Amino acid sequence: PPAAPVRLADMGAGAGVGAIVAHRLCPGARLIMTDINPKALRLARINASAAGVEAEFIESDGLTGVDDPIDLVLANPPYIIDPAKRAYRDGGASHGGAAALDMTRQALDRLAEGGRFILYTGSAIVDGKDVLREALTGMAGAAGCAMCYEELDPDVFGEELANEAYREVDRIAVVGAVFQR
Repeated sequence: PPAAPVRLADMGAGAGVGAIVAHRLCPGARLIMTDINPKALRLARINASAAGVEAEFIESDGLTGVDDPIDLVLANPPYIIDPAKRAYRDGGASHGGAAALDMTRQALDRLAEGGRFILYTGSAIVDGKDVLREALTGMAGAAGCAMCYEELDPDVFGEELANEAYREVDRIAVVGAVFQR
């Protein structure tokens, strides 16, 4: 792993498992977990305590309340359209990609020089095109970041394609992207 970052933030941390594992790989980092769901943050607190990891917990829809700059940002946003529009579960517009785009904007705006943003999400493939990849490539270039992008699983949540909101979608792929400033 790279040298331990000074500030490590997990956006949409949920129960905190990803943040706790990342902190184990970067001991000594100041760990910050954010989530829009207070119940998820409660679980993150419990899990961090059980793992012996100190962290700061912020109820936020992203990085609001986290001081600049951040050396390592993690995000695993929701990427499926939720008809009930539950904030912790709905990936939003762009076939569920809006949450990933919003979190990427926030992360790249706050990333320290030499910092990294690691994104794990889903991408709707439309007419054979990965529209999320295209958008993220543009965002990386505009922010002066290099991006490595990989399709990790070509087809998940196939049952969702029966939903009218996905009528134009060929498949939903799980992807990972690493941005480096």
